[in-house]
Amino acid sequence: MKKKRGVPIGSYTSQPLGNFILSVIDHAMKEKFKTKCYHRYCDDTVGLAKSKAEAKVLLREYDRMSSELGLVVKATSFIAPIQKNVYGKKKRKRQRGGKKNRLHGISVHTRKNAS
Repeated sequence: MKKKRGVPIGSYTSQPLGNFILSVIDHAMKEKFKTKCYHRYCDDTVGLAKSKAEAKVLLREYDRMSSELGLVVKATSFIAPIQKNVYGKKKRKRQRGGKKNRLHGISVHTRKNAS
């Protein structure tokens, strides 16, 4: 019989253990990479960057740090533009190629390595 690795879902230790392990990445993203908006709930992570290039660097670093901890970033993680809402102004169509009021978000989901 093959032994299972990891902490089962629903265990009382799952959330504190996950928070403890991922806190290393949390601190690096906030302190080393100066990510202004970074949020994680359990194993789901969202971060904002000023440009797509910066978002790609942050995602690459997140992936690298995760692999060092034996975690895998899902292939479904993505970078998407986010538009600011400006209240009190009419919504105008953005000119082609315009990049006003755009942020890029990183949505990352981590899971334990299945191997």
